[in-house]
Amino acid sequence: MRSTRRGNPEAEPEKETTPEPPSPGRSRDGDNIFKTLAEKSFVGMYVAQNGLFVRVNPIVACVSGYAIEELEGRSADSLIHPEDATHVKRMAREMIRGRRTTAHEFRIVSRRGEIRWVMEAVTPITYAGRPALFGHFMDITDRKGMGEKLRESETLYRAIFETTGTATIIIEEDTTVVLVNSEFERLSGAPKEYWEGKRSWLEFAAERERDRMLQYHNLRRLDPGAAPGRYEFRFVNVKGEVKDVLVTISMIPGTRRSVSSYADITELKRQEKALIGREREIQAKSRNLEEMNTALKVLLKQREQDQQDMEDKVLANIKHLVIPYLGKLRTGRLGEKELSCVKVLESNLMSIISPFSQRLSSKFLNLTPKELQVANLVKEGRTSKEIGDLLDVSPATVALYRNRIRKKLAVTGKKVNLRTYLASLN
Repeated sequence: MRSTRRGNPEAEPEKETTPEPPSPGRSRDGDNIFKTLAEKSFVGMYVAQNGLFVRVNPIVACVSGYAIEELEGRSADSLIHPEDATHVKRMAREMIRGRRTTAHEFRIVSRRGEIRWVMEAVTPITYAGRPALFGHFMDITDRKGMGEKLRESETLYRAIFETTGTATIIIEEDTTVVLVNSEFERLSGAPKEYWEGKRSWLEFAAERERDRMLQYHNLRRLDPGAAPGRYEFRFVNVKGEVKDVLVTISMIPGTRRSVSSYADITELKRQEKALIGREREIQAKSRNLEEMNTALKVLLKQREQDQQDMEDKVLANIKHLVIPYLGKLRTGRLGEKELSCVKVLESNLMSIISPFSQRLSSKFLNLTPKELQVANLVKEGRTSKEIGDLLDVSPATVALYRNRIRKKLAVTGKKVNLRTYLASLN
């Protein structure tokens, strides 16, 4: 939509005047040609002369929003966006002089104030016997919009890719790394220029891992579900440092590329190993404690047995080496005071040294001290007469004690030997 002036296009603009209508004889051929082209064309076409539209086709009218009658005789520059006017004039001069053969893009303002993008090319012609400019253009507003959305999408994609917080790369079907983010730069120890379009992603895998990873890579392109989407491997950076890494990888829909993200789990693996070692150590100590506990139980049981043996030995010695002599003293010619002391000595001695008496008194608190003495002597196998002599009571009194003991131990009326029952209590 570049206007042209009569004569030199570089000359100063002349005052615009309304051109004289061409005579029928001179313009008939041009009109017929333009009409034919305009009706068959899918692009906007116009003829400008002296800076004004002389002829326009329906596409120009449709794009601009003006009627054909409104455009013809109107300044060709009036549709150009003010910010693009200088650029349009420069491009038109270069095309007229043959310095430029490709179309250029600029904005126009429609009748309704809408801004639309067009791609235009112009060429000098003769119309009605005078110099003119023939222009044709295409409305590329929708394409520009799509391009802008595409750029916005790409900008968003790159922003997400770069700021995801995880080392991420994109891999071609031939294993070439085509894109890396800054986190991957830090993980690998090399800049993007080192990787992008130059190296295989298998290069940062330990040698023993590469066959397995390549197999996954190929399987994933045959069937995305045939290869694991997450697994661990040994990562080797450019300095040769080995790290434990967890990779998450999947195909990019509609492409043969894959995207993979890497998490450094070296420290987690170290802690895991430390925990396993600690657990094993605890298990070993637990087993040692169990063994010590078992040994302690054996020692305690042996200690109890030793104590029981000692008590039995002391009790036996007292019974055989002390009690008989006390009995003789009690039946001898002693004064009442001496006899009383002997009885007290015998009674206290029996109460103190007899574990049977102690256990029996704790289990059956309702037995009197005298009944406990009788029960102890019965357990030892003494007869009622022997017990009566030891306690200085009659056999009938001993029988009375025996009946009370049976009643309190709830064995009255049962066919139970009192001595056997008392022995079982020990």
